Amino acid sequence: MATQSDKSCSTQHQGHGLRVAIVGAGLTGLITAQALKKEGFEVTVFERDSRIDERQRDWTILLHWAMATLREILPEHILNNFPKSYANPHLEFNEWDESVPFYDGLTGELMFRNPVPGARRISRLRLRQVLVDGLDMQWGKDLEQIIPGQHSVELRFKDGNIVTTDYVLGADGPFSKVRELLVGVEDAKPLPSGFSIANCICKYGDAEKVNTVMRLHPVFAVSMSSLNMAGCGVQTVLDPSDVSTWETFWVKIFRGHSVSLHGPEAIEYTKKDMAGICQPFRSILEWTPKDSPCTVSEMKYWMPTLWETHEGRVQLAGDAAHPMLPFRGQGLQHAIVDVEKYLIALKQVRGAENTIAKRESMKAYQEDVVKRGGEAVTQSLQEAQRALETNEFDETLTFTQGHGRSA
Repeated sequence: MATQSDKSCSTQHQGHGLRVAIVGAGLTGLITAQALKKEGFEVTVFERDSRIDERQRDWTILLHWAMATLREILPEHILNNFPKSYANPHLEFNEWDESVPFYDGLTGELMFRNPVPGARRISRLRLRQVLVDGLDMQWGKDLEQIIPGQHSVELRFKDGNIVTTDYVLGADGPFSKVRELLVGVEDAKPLPSGFSIANCICKYGDAEKVNTVMRLHPVFAVSMSSLNMAGCGVQTVLDPSDVSTWETFWVKIFRGHSVSLHGPEAIEYTKKDMAGICQPFRSILEWTPKDSPCTVSEMKYWMPTLWETHEGRVQLAGDAAHPMLPFRGQGLQHAIVDVEKYLIALKQVRGAENTIAKRESMKAYQEDVVKRGGEAVTQSLQEAQRALETNEFDETLTFTQGHGRSA
C-alpha cells in the first residue's frame, strides 16, 4: 500500500495486484482481505482500534447458507484454523446439532426446528483472531477524509497519516465513517427500529446450569412469543471434560426505543420483564451472575441507496452497506456474498482493457449490494414486526422458509 511517507503514488505496481485499502477489521473486512490476498491483490486493512481485542465485547453468529461460499474464497490456512472460532466444537454435528429449535414462549413446547445443514455458530472475536493471520494490518487508524484523484484515492487519518490506494472498501460497520463520507452525515445515520436486544455472556460455574442450556440445544435455541423473544446457547468450551467451566450466552429481543445499558444495570433491566419467556429460558436469564458482560441497545438499520463511488473506486460492504436486524441470521451471510461479488468485480477490473469496463464492473457490484441488501433489510424488519407486533408468527420467513436465503 503506497503512502505519502514510504513511496510515490503510481497506478503501475510490481506484480499483478491492484492496491486495495479496507477500512474496518470486523468480519466483513477481514474476510475480504483474505479473499483478495488469495487472488494476488495488494491489501491493507485500516482499523481505528489499537489492537484486535481492544473491545472485549463478544457474541456468537451462525454461519449457515453462505458457508459454502466462504470456503471457496478463503485460503486453506484460514480454513484449517476455522474450528478455533466455533462456539462448541466438541459436537457430532448431526441433524439435531445442525438445526435451530423454536419453543413456544407461553407453553414451553417445541414448536418446530429449522434445519441448517453444515452450519457452525462462531465467536465473532475468535473468528477475527483467526482471520487476521498473515494480513497487513494498520491499527489505530481513524479515518477522517477520502479524497479522490484521477487514477487513485487518498485516505487521510486523524493521526496525520495519508495513504494512496487504487480501491477502497468501507467495511466499518453499521455506523460506517466511509458511508458518512460518501452520502453525508445525516443520510448515513442508521435508523431506530423500535426493537431492542440484550446480549449477555454467562459463566455460571455450575455444570447443571450449563446442562440446562445444553438440553434445550447444544448450539442455540429460541423461545418465541409476541411479548418477548429469548435465545440461549454455548459461547465457549473452556475445558471439554468440565462442563462447569463453560461459558454460555443468552439474548432477549423486545419492543423498546432508545435503550443503551451495560453491565449489572443491563442485566437488571432485562430481567424486569420476562413475559412470554418460558422455562427454562426464564431461569437461564435469572441465574445470570452480576459481573457478567451484558449490553442492551436498540437495534438499528440503514436502507442501502446508491452512494458516491468516485468512479467506482470506493465501495461499501457488510454492515456498512446494509445493517439489518439479526432475525434468521442473514446479515453475515449477505456480507459474505458482498465479498464474493467484490472479488469478482475487482478481478474483472484487473483484466479490463479500458476505464469504462472497469466502471461497469464496479457499478454492477454496487447495484447488486443495494438491491439484495435492501431486500434483506426489509425482510429483517418485517420479521420483527410480524413476530413482536402483529403476532403473525406463522407468516414469518422464520416459519415458512427457515434460515435459508430469501434475498
